[in-house]
Amino acid sequence: MNEGAILAAREGRTKVAQYDLIRSIEKVMLGPERRSHLLSVKEKEITAYHEAGHALVASVLVYADPVHKISIISRGRAAGYTLKLPFEDRKLQSRKEFLDDIAVSLGGYVAEQMTFGDITTGPSNDLQVSTALARDMVTKYGMSEKIGPIALETTAGMPLYGKGAWSEKEYSERVSAEIDAEVSKIINDAMKRAQDVLTKHKKALAGIAKRLVEVETIEREAFEQLLVLHGIVPKKKEEVLPPAVA
Repeated sequence: MNEGAILAAREGRTKVAQYDLIRSIEKVMLGPERRSHLLSVKEKEITAYHEAGHALVASVLVYADPVHKISIISRGRAAGYTLKLPFEDRKLQSRKEFLDDIAVSLGGYVAEQMTFGDITTGPSNDLQVSTALARDMVTKYGMSEKIGPIALETTAGMPLYGKGAWSEKEYSERVSAEIDAEVSKIINDAMKRAQDVLTKHKKALAGIAKRLVEVETIEREAFEQLLVLHGIVPKKKEEVLPPAVA
């Protein structure tokens, strides 16, 4: 709210609008716009496909949040960004939602690989985020099918289970190997799901990327029109949220 009020005041307005709040969210989450940070023609194309990959996977997978905005205008350290917003606030997150989130995070990586046959440094933060989330699923939330409902680490990352009484050898060699294997499985499965989505909707990927190169920013309404144009039905609130309990 404070950041939104600052943005409104800078433009000489006395009321804070929803537009200001959206811009404030983007600034706080991603950093200020860097319009002086110009991309080359090739970098712009790669970034467009990268963000289109995120957005398309998010739009197809059921438990991912809907896309609110896509941009290839630099913010902070990012060359572009895809902003997703849930239909409503939530305090709990399910395993299915985490798995879809990881697949969405890998959508940019997969889109670059599929389209250009190569990978840039662009997905580096996506890989860090998805790997950290997969590890938390295994070690903190009991969401690993193989390891089961055991908390292996505290919220501070300290080991809780599998640590020898006199040394950390058992944890390092046996439990760590199991954790690594489960994290790799979650990541690889998520990447396969992202590949399936982008392969099936390859024309939509190209169409979104092309439009991004042309206009640099696509808002939700225009994005959903692109989805419909390529035969993809935009998400509706009632399709994602569970029915209310009477």
